[in-house]
Amino acid sequence: MMKKMHSGLLLFAAAFAVFACSSCTILFGPDERETMMLPDEYRQAVDSAAVPNAWWTAFDDAQMTRLMERALGGNLTIEQAAARLRQAEAAVMKSGADRFPSLDATGDAQTRYTHTAGAGTSTADDFSLGLEVSRYEFDLWGRVASGHRAALAGLDASRFSLETAAMTISAETASAYFQWLYLNQRLAVLEKQLTVNRKMLSVVGKRFQTSSADALDVLQRRQQVIAAEAALPPVRASLAAAYNRLAILVGEPPQTDLALEAKALPALPERPDSGIPADLLARRPDLQREWALLAAADWNVSAARAARMPAIRLTGTLTTSNSDTDRLFDNWIGNLLAGLTMPLIDGGSLRADVARTRAAADEQLAAYREAVLGALGEVEDALSAETHQQEYVNTLGRQFEAAQQTATEAYRRYTRGLETYFEALAAETSRQNLEVSVLTAEYELLGDRIQLYRSLGGDWGAVLETVSQGENDER
Repeated sequence: MMKKMHSGLLLFAAAFAVFACSSCTILFGPDERETMMLPDEYRQAVDSAAVPNAWWTAFDDAQMTRLMERALGGNLTIEQAAARLRQAEAAVMKSGADRFPSLDATGDAQTRYTHTAGAGTSTADDFSLGLEVSRYEFDLWGRVASGHRAALAGLDASRFSLETAAMTISAETASAYFQWLYLNQRLAVLEKQLTVNRKMLSVVGKRFQTSSADALDVLQRRQQVIAAEAALPPVRASLAAAYNRLAILVGEPPQTDLALEAKALPALPERPDSGIPADLLARRPDLQREWALLAAADWNVSAARAARMPAIRLTGTLTTSNSDTDRLFDNWIGNLLAGLTMPLIDGGSLRADVARTRAAADEQLAAYREAVLGALGEVEDALSAETHQQEYVNTLGRQFEAAQQTATEAYRRYTRGLETYFEALAAETSRQNLEVSVLTAEYELLGDRIQLYRSLGGDWGAVLETVSQGENDER
């Protein structure tokens, strides 16, 4: 009994093995793509420190590192990208299953009642078991295999999309954190200036009482105090918004206590080595994603070309039936059926599909080249912006030092009656404005560095794996 059963199963297993080998053949492979010519170096390139994958560690700020780990592990944009990656993995499994026959088990049982006059009613039980293969394509030209390769390339694109999200969120988190520090520091500077202005108003008021100053001096100083008070509310509003943005970036409600400590902006680390433009192709996940999408588009062209060729599809069954359950497996009946389908007249539909997929691949090629050029431009812009912003910070710092000396001397001359109050007020106003300008310029310089780190890319797969491993260790 079991020998007959095994012989039937072996029949189907052998047939499946033969037909499954057809999935190894791909007649219409993708066209080779020419390598894009890139410049040998950047205009603003310098030899310096290598770019670490976790570039934020270069700022030596434990608070920032903690925020970055929370963002990479809990940001909802990254979670969405991770969910899309899981969807792509399932799609690949589904497309891979199409390369092999699908085998279903069937079963049936019924009871027949027969009534004979004078003899009563008799019953008979019938049972049947079977295996059934669904319609399976003998992949002679590689249509199914090409579709699977396209799905694999799509999976790569989804993985690089996840890494791109991490690259973007890390830059946004660092920008939000530095903005929060900057606004705290700016608020402290403005509050200090308000205190100074109030003290000077008191001094001018006393001089007015002794006829050493006129009413215009008092009114001008009072106006400056009011202006200093008016500058505080917008900064406080921006500070609250920056905190809320940080909380959302790490995947928490705005009301969450992030346990942040206000402190001075960090010093600018050593400028990273920009490498050569060709490095971007391997270090930028957004470029790798565009390349994977191009590969998927090319494989879709291959599948469309193969779809114009004749197709052989297989169906088969293996069944047994017997009313005697003891002999149910004694007799097996198996059959394999193959059918040939060849497109003859389709109104040009298949040819149009090939043309459509080719055009889609050409579009993706242009998108890839545009992304590469955009990435090169981002690095050049970031290098140039940091270079000139550093010059601006240095010049502004010297201007602020001169303004401090001018304000001190103008106030000294005013108190001695050598200058009018207008010159002293103008010098102090200039000094206070420059103090805020210097702080803002230093903050913007840090922003330029963040953009440089982001534009140079990195091994974001390793970064995400490290963060994931750290979360598992905490659990």
